[in-house]
Amino acid sequence: MTAFNRADAAAVVATYADDGVLMAPGRPAAVGKDELAIVYPKVFETVGFAMAYEIKEVVQISADWGFVRSATEGTETNKATGVVMPAAYQELFLLRKSATGTWQIARYCTSKISPAG
Repeated sequence: MTAFNRADAAAVVATYADDGVLMAPGRPAAVGKDELAIVYPKVFETVGFAMAYEIKEVVQISADWGFVRSATEGTETNKATGVVMPAAYQELFLLRKSATGTWQIARYCTSKISPAG
């Protein structure tokens, strides 16, 4: 999350498994590090993020698999217009332990929460 807030695409992609999948709102799934290495820089070129994260749940479901449920709130800045808007998301990370023992993102699904209105 720190890498995401500082728009460090390489560091974000490094947290994924080689076959990791990003499922983001309004976008087709990005599958594998090669696609993720294209998607994240494009996102960071167009939007600036200032987000706070809250871990809601962490569950290890087997020796090599677990999940994290989180909530994110803050602002997004449209870099083309400079417009800053409030933003809120809910996320689900499916994690897999690598051969070296590092937990990596196998699947990441995020959905934007509509502002109250």
